[in-house]
Amino acid sequence: MVQYLVNFEMVFPPLFFNIVIHLLVHVAKEINILGTIFLHDMVPLERYMAVLKKYVHNRSRPEGCIPKDYGTEEVIEFCVDFIDDLSLIGVPMLCHDGRLKGKGTLGKKSNIHISGSEIRKANFIVLQNSSLVAPYMDEHMNIVRSKNLGKSEAWITRHHIDSIVVWLRQKTHG
Repeated sequence: MVQYLVNFEMVFPPLFFNIVIHLLVHVAKEINILGTIFLHDMVPLERYMAVLKKYVHNRSRPEGCIPKDYGTEEVIEFCVDFIDDLSLIGVPMLCHDGRLKGKGTLGKKSNIHISGSEIRKANFIVLQNSSLVAPYMDEHMNIVRSKNLGKSEAWITRHHIDSIVVWLRQKTHG
């Protein structure tokens, strides 16, 4: 890389060589020493530095502003996490808060109620697409068929979907 840059200096004017061109020398050394660049990326550190820069309100004393605001943020996060009936004033709500409890993120933020049969069907779909569970799915289907010989195929499939999760729990825990 250094030899290429020396050759470039013979062709290109001095204004061509800025800090980015110079960094090519160091990037090549780092790749030789550390391996591929994505394994030692600086982006997370640069993002965190941007967060710390936002804490600076008094440019003449940044070393005092950063720890003060960082400490304030830590106290707020502690209070938000550990005090149950806390009304948040000035702290923005995350768009994903309450998603696991059925709270929607669009519109009126109303609660979504999911019936037990829909939850069983969702569990069944996840299990059905898992290669580790496939032998157990077949085994359970054979058990359901053998115990319900006079039933229709549709009834057997519904019973299989409704009872597979309970059967798997019993099989793994007992």
